[in-house]
Amino acid sequence: MKLAERYRQALVYKLLDVEELIDRFFHRPLAALVVALLIPLPVSSNQVTLGSLVCGWLGSFFLYRAFFVGDPGPTSMWLLAGALLFAAVILDCADGQLARARGGGSRVGRILDGFVDVLVLFPAYVILGFGIDHIFGRTWLFVAAVAGVSTWIHCIVYDKIKNLYLARAMPDAGGAEGTETVAAVRRELEEATKSGSLLERFLLWVYVGYLQVQDRLASGSTQKRTDKLGPDAVAQFRREHGATMHLASYLGLGTHMFIIYGGIALMVVDLRAALAMQVIFATVLNLLMVVVLWRSRRFQNA
Repeated sequence: MKLAERYRQALVYKLLDVEELIDRFFHRPLAALVVALLIPLPVSSNQVTLGSLVCGWLGSFFLYRAFFVGDPGPTSMWLLAGALLFAAVILDCADGQLARARGGGSRVGRILDGFVDVLVLFPAYVILGFGIDHIFGRTWLFVAAVAGVSTWIHCIVYDKIKNLYLARAMPDAGGAEGTETVAAVRRELEEATKSGSLLERFLLWVYVGYLQVQDRLASGSTQKRTDKLGPDAVAQFRREHGATMHLASYLGLGTHMFIIYGGIALMVVDLRAALAMQVIFATVLNLLMVVVLWRSRRFQNA
């Protein structure tokens, strides 16, 4: 299979309605090129996930050096930090695309992908917060803390609303698309306790807690529907609620990471780019989240 054919195979979307704009037009096309190169090689999607983790941690390492070595450090440190966090995002997209291109993918693999996202974002944001405190003072550390907590909430809300939408816009969706309930994952955890690996049990246990937090932030069942909607009903649902889903997509991880790695790169020009990031997370995206939560209440009755 030629490279161009492998690229087209890798650049497949579940449903464009739920895709983040930055992922659809930037991250995923670049990730598809990586996948096209990896398909013939003996590299698994989980290994790509771990590659994302390594790039993310290296990015945090250089971010620390940029803030605290040289006060602030040389331009190269900011650029390396931004570039490595960008690479982590591309590999984060590539792992799922590689799994789908090979006809595989599993719930556990998807949960591992999400868990690695946390392991990449958390140290980067902690260093970013204390770096802001180091340069701009304690007041801005408070703003950064609000922005950091908001980032997690945004991503959780987006994930839940996306799954609510998929459960209705893709009636055949199942666990691999994220349309599962706490009860269903608990049953799978019970089965894994008997015969699964330690990693599988741990990831499912974490995922149960994550789904419970989702339910508190955005209510509604993502359970696979038994009364499958017909094509006309699905089309009507998408016409009525697609705009809300598009708004919700700006709360996703890809958008946040774009702002983070882009903001870090801009700090080469002006260190106040770090403050602009916090303002966007703590104000603009929080206001957007309120609008999305209010509008998405109609999903439950659709």
